[in-house]
Amino acid sequence: MADEIMAGVPAPSAFIPPTAPDAFDLLENKLSQLHALLSSCYGMGSDWFEEIGPRRRDMMMWIASDLTRDAEDLLQEVAPQVLRGPGASSSPGAA
Repeated sequence: MADEIMAGVPAPSAFIPPTAPDAFDLLENKLSQLHALLSSCYGMGSDWFEEIGPRRRDMMMWIASDLTRDAEDLLQEVAPQVLRGPGASSSPGAA
């Protein structure tokens, strides 16, 4: 049986900066994924989170950390356009 991969030192990122409209979509997706993941860790959805054990909880937090890092990288891509504000040459999500 193959060894199971454990959470540990993060692997080097394979992040390739997307174009601006793609970055907005990707950022929205990453934040939606992070929200869904973290919603299962507290409140009404937390029963199963407690039952999966410390090892799997650690792995879920590792996923949350990766999603957050990806969202931070994407934010760096879209921030210049957002800071330009209204009247910029292109709007978020425009082709």
